[in-house]
Amino acid sequence: MIVRMLTPAIVAVVTMFVLQLIGCTQTPLPSTNLIIRTITEKSFDDVIFELEFAITERNFRITGRNTIGKGLRARGYENFPDVEVIHFCNLEYAREVLLIDPGYVAQMPCRITVHVAADRTVISLILLPADHTDERINAFARRMNGILQEIVDYVTEKESIENS
Repeated sequence: MIVRMLTPAIVAVVTMFVLQLIGCTQTPLPSTNLIIRTITEKSFDDVIFELEFAITERNFRITGRNTIGKGLRARGYENFPDVEVIHFCNLEYAREVLLIDPGYVAQMPCRITVHVAADRTVISLILLPADHTDERINAFARRMNGILQEIVDYVTEKESIENS
């Protein structure tokens, strides 16, 4: 009876050991600090306009948007604040990374979110994880994250210049 109960446990331990030996280990969990939030006094509409400009100036194409706040107000939630997700992509960058790892498509397209909270506009930048097993992907992610940060910085630096 005890042998029957131990057998599944032993099989599981041996299987895990063998899988690790042949390189079939569990994929590491992605980084958790992938969202950077910036708060501005600019209006929601101004932030959206400036983000669109900064995105297209860097040769990205806006591929979609989710106007969540507007949609909820249309459903009768009259006072729901503005919330929008902007999806964008540069096909050359996409091709570059997908040639290395086709599974990286799960990280696409790039996204920036904008919402209003306490009468201020919040920009949330979703960074690409730089903890891939392939260093070429990590280098790509670091380069892209720099470009993504430039897009948000355009909005916030423009604010600093206007207030000078």
